[in-house]
Amino acid sequence: MRITYQRERAVKLQLDRLGIENFVPMQRVRRRNAQGRFYYSVEAALHNYVFVHATHSEIATIKRDTIPDLRYVMRNVDGLRRIMTVPEEQMRSFIAVAGNPDEHVLFLPPQELDFSKGQRVRILGGPFEGVEGVFMRVSNKHEKRVVVQIAGLVAVATTTLPAVLVERI
Repeated sequence: MRITYQRERAVKLQLDRLGIENFVPMQRVRRRNAQGRFYYSVEAALHNYVFVHATHSEIATIKRDTIPDLRYVMRNVDGLRRIMTVPEEQMRSFIAVAGNPDEHVLFLPPQELDFSKGQRVRILGGPFEGVEGVFMRVSNKHEKRVVVQIAGLVAVATTTLPAVLVERI
């Protein structure tokens, strides 16, 4: 779902209060204060988006009664505009990688990546165990990473992984 004015955290809190399963990917960002000192803050990695796990009727009720600023993310499928839905397994992998703001993951626009050059893999161990994605080089880095993509929206790359921790699918 899309939200206006970068209110991801406020909408997440409202959805949590309603008992609706949701996810906002967060990342640690280095900022500078007015005195010139650096500090770290945790911010939304993908501005104006909240991933919501609910039925169409539940979302319609929330949009009508509680959070009228929620908007569906639309995409063209076979020439028709459809509400974007993310498959369960893909979302599970995305949350496993993007769900910890302390891990050093990269958020990338999917247009920058050529997924045909990578290999579909599953991670066998470590904090990302069970994640499925594409094992590939990412944006001028020498090491390979596992990349999980939400089509047309965002891609997230894990930290560097040794090749022994991945298996081809």
